[in-house]
Amino acid sequence: MKFLSVSPSAMASSMSDAVTSVEMGVYAALYNPATMAHIEGNYAATAGVVQWIAGINHNSAAFVFKPAGGRFGVFGVNAISVDYGDIIATVVDETNEKGYSDIGFINPTALAVGFSYANAITDQFSVGANFRFSQQDLGSVAMGTNNTGGYNFESFKASTNLVDFGVLYKTGFESLQFGMAFRNFSPEIEYDDESSELPLTFKIGISMDVFDLTNLDKDVHSLLVSIDANRPRDFDEQLLFGFQYTFVNRFMIRGGHGFPKDEEGFSLGMGIKQPLGSLTLSVDYSYTAFGVFGEVNRFGAKIGF
Repeated sequence: MKFLSVSPSAMASSMSDAVTSVEMGVYAALYNPATMAHIEGNYAATAGVVQWIAGINHNSAAFVFKPAGGRFGVFGVNAISVDYGDIIATVVDETNEKGYSDIGFINPTALAVGFSYANAITDQFSVGANFRFSQQDLGSVAMGTNNTGGYNFESFKASTNLVDFGVLYKTGFESLQFGMAFRNFSPEIEYDDESSELPLTFKIGISMDVFDLTNLDKDVHSLLVSIDANRPRDFDEQLLFGFQYTFVNRFMIRGGHGFPKDEEGFSLGMGIKQPLGSLTLSVDYSYTAFGVFGEVNRFGAKIGF
């Protein structure tokens, strides 16, 4: 279930996912659920698409609701689906000069759906969690022949429950914030007789608008700088760096990089936020260099009211 580690947000990925202490709004549950406690407005919804490597497509959506102005906390739902495309299915066939025969296609898929909750315990300290059900279907595979000369197929599918949780602390010094999150905490899953662990990750981060230390008009210019330290179960420790420059709270330019990484390189992105009466519409795009795999493009749109 490595798909759970793929960043669904164009905003987050353009900052190299250094967003553990950044208020991510409606996508917060998929990064640090505690930051969801600080969404703008009472409702927000988002949808996004990730054109992942090797023709794999990730789709995501989320919705959050803040009843009674946040008196009871913030509630949300979210979903991620993955289409791995068609993969040619083959069997050993000694009568064929190629040594195998094509028997059609398999189409692996994956899905994760969640319910999230966050609450600001004080003006400075927030907590949150995202409870998810995740399933990955590797398709039906030919396991042998039957009496009619056809093939017996077996489906390989696994599912589990998992939880993401986090905390956010506003220091009170300008806009300096600390965040911490555990993602993909769950039991092992089992395909046939093989057990596998999910990509559990511990993240800690710090962020601040560095223009708070200058005399620049904050309504015109802001420069958010963030740093994350990652400890994934299936890779080495990582340092991630990201920035977001915002002009008149309408136009955003973002960038980021992290190390060590194998193929994933620098990230760049941009966003536009436009009020429409009582609504606010945001559109984001990110580009990530991915070594021998080319590049990864992400698109997202969000509406809040």
